[in-house]
Amino acid sequence: MRKLYTVIGLFLCILLPFSAISQEESVKKEKKKKEKKEVNPNFKHKFTTFHLEARADFEYDYDVTRWSNITNPLNPVTGKTEQHNYGFRGDYFNFLLGGEIGDHISYFLRQRIIPVKGYKELFDNTDFLYIQYKFNDQWSVRLGKDALYVGGFEYDAPPIDVYYYTHYWGEFACFHIGASVAYTDKSGKNKIAFQVANSPYVKYGSNSWKSGLLSYNLYWAGHYGPFHTLYSVNMMEYQRGKFINYIALGNQLKFDKWSIYVDWINRAAHFKKFFQDFSLVSRLDWHVSPSVNLFAKGGYEQNSTGYYYTMDDNPYVDVDMMMPNDRAYYFYGLGVEYRPRVYPDLRLHAYVANSTMTNFPGTDGDYNWENMQLTANVGVTWRLDFMKFLPEKLK
Repeated sequence: MRKLYTVIGLFLCILLPFSAISQEESVKKEKKKKEKKEVNPNFKHKFTTFHLEARADFEYDYDVTRWSNITNPLNPVTGKTEQHNYGFRGDYFNFLLGGEIGDHISYFLRQRIIPVKGYKELFDNTDFLYIQYKFNDQWSVRLGKDALYVGGFEYDAPPIDVYYYTHYWGEFACFHIGASVAYTDKSGKNKIAFQVANSPYVKYGSNSWKSGLLSYNLYWAGHYGPFHTLYSVNMMEYQRGKFINYIALGNQLKFDKWSIYVDWINRAAHFKKFFQDFSLVSRLDWHVSPSVNLFAKGGYEQNSTGYYYTMDDNPYVDVDMMMPNDRAYYFYGLGVEYRPRVYPDLRLHAYVANSTMTNFPGTDGDYNWENMQLTANVGVTWRLDFMKFLPEKLK
């Protein structure tokens, strides 16, 4: 019996040190894990946006161009052409990625996988690629490629959600590299931002990103119950030291079942040219149900400034590249959107719209000119949100 106790005692003497070592190692590992968690807690990362989106349409266009003699009333119509165009097309295919690093740093990327024709710079198909530092709830700074801070709700909407639009919206090169600082008041109702970025005119004529053209943009977003504002005052160089001024006033009323916005954008390169070059657009949405939305949209634009400037060897280039000189443009249409309740990331749409571009009487010599386009469109938009499928992996 004494031998048995002796053997057990020797076994415990051998085992206990190893057990103590093992326990000590376990404590060290737990301590390291804790220390690892406590190192740079402000740099913990989480995704806020991670998805693909695409839109495909079938569209039918009926184009009619007319020009008529204004000096001979006996021969009012001197020419007319008609075209019927239709087919399937893919409008957008985008990759979106955004995230937060701690409490202060965030980033966002939107990359168009389908390239924009005619553009050649490295980031031309990148809409957003910026990093933002938030000092506190009031102040933040942003650096990278961003939308120019121009007011208006048509302009503010993601392009994939804009079916038919103003001539200004279709021509404006809005995504540029720059820097901005923003202030949000303590109530959260007002955001004021100031931005310095490349001018959109680096995309027109013989200009390029290195031509030294900048834009200076002051922006206010307000939220007062159902009333929302997106206002801006913008100074954009079209030549070094020469600016075109934008005043954009976006106003929206938004309720549970319906919303309406009215945007007015005035453009002028000279004080005497105010109210001669502008865009006016409005959209009304009626949410019939969580799945069905009916909308109506229309607008009017004109550029009657008759103002030209010299660029390189070409003395006849319009100051406003967004709207042809001595032209008026108006459009209107009706549409419907449907999102299945079982899968709201799928959206079906259909709309009919009419648009007309015409000259001011007499500006083209002895003729009036008019181009009308009637468009019928049906399509589908699909969003694949990885945040819904991989929630644990993305935390």
